[in-house]
Amino acid sequence: MDWLSATRTFCQVIEGGSFTEASKMAEVSPSAISKRIEWLEKHLGVSLLVRTTRQIHLTAAGEDFLPKAHSLIKQFDTMVSETQFGAENPTGMIRIAAPLSVGSTVLMPHIKDFLTQYPNLQIQLDVQSFGTNPDLDHDLVICRLKQDFDSSAHRGVKLKSYRMGIYASPEYIASHPAIKSIKDLEQHNAIIASFQRKQGTIELCDNIEVSVAKHNFVSDNLDALLYAAVSGMGIIYATQSYIANEIEAGQLVRVLPAVSSTEKELWAFYPKSDHMPLKTRLLLDFLKSKL
Repeated sequence: MDWLSATRTFCQVIEGGSFTEASKMAEVSPSAISKRIEWLEKHLGVSLLVRTTRQIHLTAAGEDFLPKAHSLIKQFDTMVSETQFGAENPTGMIRIAAPLSVGSTVLMPHIKDFLTQYPNLQIQLDVQSFGTNPDLDHDLVICRLKQDFDSSAHRGVKLKSYRMGIYASPEYIASHPAIKSIKDLEQHNAIIASFQRKQGTIELCDNIEVSVAKHNFVSDNLDALLYAAVSGMGIIYATQSYIANEIEAGQLVRVLPAVSSTEKELWAFYPKSDHMPLKTRLLLDFLKSKL
């Protein structure tokens, strides 16, 4: 039982003139109505009603409480109505941070549809460096789940799972020793992000780790990484969605098609609070439905 439900029931009893009529309004049994009134009187420490076999009368305390109860219910109903209207017409800025690759290939295909649905909202998309932890300056941070990330100031939810494959340009493949096994990968130039260089290895399926110590280009700029791969500078570890255009154009091809990375997870992190802002909740739910 809660104060709002009990107070609303009290108002319904007075409006209906009996517990039976109040039960019809609330669509519960008369005994449930009686229990709610008893709960309210117990927690207020006063009697609100005088019950007879045929009528219900307000006590002095009930007379005093009734207008306050009506005011409380009216305020709550107004709040609900305004919130529901706000859900249809939310306003304000939503600040998002994500790695460049996530922002350009995962988020951007859905941002237009979201803003079409909620035209009074604005989105600011900032670039987050690869491998850095979520901050508290943004409403949402979209990034790969790090197993060692444990923050009491954040909440998070999984958006999707993904795996990385191994790719290279046809020119690179034609001019370098053939890649016939996972072991061969370590003999080839790797094109990697800075966090991959810090890790030193990339974990492939079956928990096999491949060293990327033999790298010749490191960058957190997605365009630069793709340019290096397309121009034949080395092999790149990436998800297919990130390089779909290059694959379709024949600029990159899959190396060892049966081999992929271990499954990774893309998460949305947000500051921990009792109530998530409506605009943030709308975007998060929208992304969850799309991804």
